[in-house]
Amino acid sequence: MRRKKDKQSAYERTEFIKVDEDVDVFELADKLLYRKPLILNFEDFDTVESNRFIIFLSGVAYALDGDVEVIREKIFAFATKKDLKDKSLRSFIKKYKE
Repeated sequence: MRRKKDKQSAYERTEFIKVDEDVDVFELADKLLYRKPLILNFEDFDTVESNRFIIFLSGVAYALDGDVEVIREKIFAFATKKDLKDKSLRSFIKKYKE
C-alpha cells in the first residue's frame, strides 16, 4: 500500500534567496511558476536592478493570481494568494514585518 505524500506548508516550500549578480530573474520566475513562494532579500543588490527584478516578478505573481508583500525595506515575499494566506507563511511574515 502506497502512503500519500504529506502536503508541505507554504513556509516549508518557501525559498529564501539573497539576491546578487549571480541570481537569474528568469529562474526566480520559474520557481514562482512552479508555485514555490519566494522571500527575496535585495539589501546588498543594486537599487535599479532590484526594482527591475521586483517589477518583473510582480507581473509573474499577478499572472498566477499571486501577490507581493513587503516584509522590510528591501525584503519581499512573492507567492500565490493562497500561499500568502497559509498560516505558516503568514506567521513568518507577521513576525518579521516592520
